[in-house]
Amino acid sequence: MSNVEETIHLLVAPVVMISGCGLLCLALYARMAAVISRARAFNKERLDLLAGLADLPPNGPLFLNHRGRATMLHDQVGLILGRVRLIRASLVLLMATVICMLACSLALGLSLFASKWAAVGLGLFVVGTASEIAGAGLALLELTRALDSVVLEYDRIEATDPPPPTWNAPAVQSNIDYSTR
Repeated sequence: MSNVEETIHLLVAPVVMISGCGLLCLALYARMAAVISRARAFNKERLDLLAGLADLPPNGPLFLNHRGRATMLHDQVGLILGRVRLIRASLVLLMATVICMLACSLALGLSLFASKWAAVGLGLFVVGTASEIAGAGLALLELTRALDSVVLEYDRIEATDPPPPTWNAPAVQSNIDYSTR
């Protein structure tokens, strides 16, 4: 095989890595948009609750309920913002991978003219692969935190609400005879 054919074969690996990063980035951008929308909705609800506190008698049950809900929303938004930061960092690393792989392809192409570029291409490929691993790791970490805000809300509701009453209804006696049907 000629040097040109070998170089073209070498250029395929960075292209595959770029495609994989593109798919991960697409999913993470959509995830980030959904998480940001959720944070904005929580912030709007929190502001509405805080605005309504002025119209309620202080320390009344509704006042305390609204203030507790506003505090819970504040804490949930904090958790959500932590997730958004992880997604953003993951996207930065994945985009760095794309840049490394593009530069790797360029270096491998230049290796046709000067063999020193082959080592540069290999180095860029290794750095890009490490960047992709780190980006995927951060995405995985964010995924493990996906339920944290919901669990926080559930735990606080369970802590403040009494358990539902047990139903002790008397047994119902039926005068209908089903054996003849």
